[in-house]
Amino acid sequence: MSSADAIKLADVEHRYGDVTAVGPVDLTVPSGEFLVLVGASGCGKSTLLRLIAGFEEPTFGTVRTAGAPPVPGRGAGLVFQQPRLFPWRSVGGNVALALRYAGQSASAADVDLLLERVGLHDVARRRTWQISGGQQQRVAIARALAVDNPLLLLDEPFAALDALTREKLQEDLRTVSATRTCVFVTHSVDEAVFLGSRVVVLTPRPGRIALDLPIDLPRTGITPDELRGLPEFAALRAEVGAAVRSRTEVTA
Repeated sequence: MSSADAIKLADVEHRYGDVTAVGPVDLTVPSGEFLVLVGASGCGKSTLLRLIAGFEEPTFGTVRTAGAPPVPGRGAGLVFQQPRLFPWRSVGGNVALALRYAGQSASAADVDLLLERVGLHDVARRRTWQISGGQQQRVAIARALAVDNPLLLLDEPFAALDALTREKLQEDLRTVSATRTCVFVTHSVDEAVFLGSRVVVLTPRPGRIALDLPIDLPRTGITPDELRGLPEFAALRAEVGAAVRSRTEVTA
């Protein structure tokens, strides 16, 4: 594993009983890359993410993050489909708890700085049930960013949100993730191409790599509408969509 590699999966296979969910998969993710895993439901995207996070161990093969086996809850910031916030704590209290758990300063200034990064500088004292679903997901992202390491793992974090909120959070994530290695799971082809610097399409179960595609699109100096209006964006979206559909139709 190169010192520039954030993640390396070598001949990884994962089974649940006699069912093979994933593999074999070989995958190397360089530091600073935004990798998006896309594919049909049940293809093993979330399983791969849990393996990278250290929540599960592969049945065969090896998983390494920063050259070592992943440590659950320590090796990466995590964002799930549901925010999973503590409702008895304020917004700021949720972020402060994440900072303390990470062994970092949890002063009001530190909390405010993280909330400001996700556009929530004015809600620190509110309870989580007093803010919208989109704002709650921003809090979850701020909490993940509190972990002082370069890896951020996101499992369909915008799936339950309305289209406008989803697009806004996609834009925000592009900005706040600029200094981290990210692995993002989604069903959305448009979201995959918009967010990723690289897209991996997985086959239906057992999940294997059907397409590994670099996304050579500008990440700065362009608005989201301008980006989506590029002919290159349309071509990449068509290529990823075709790979997802073809693999789904083969097993239908």
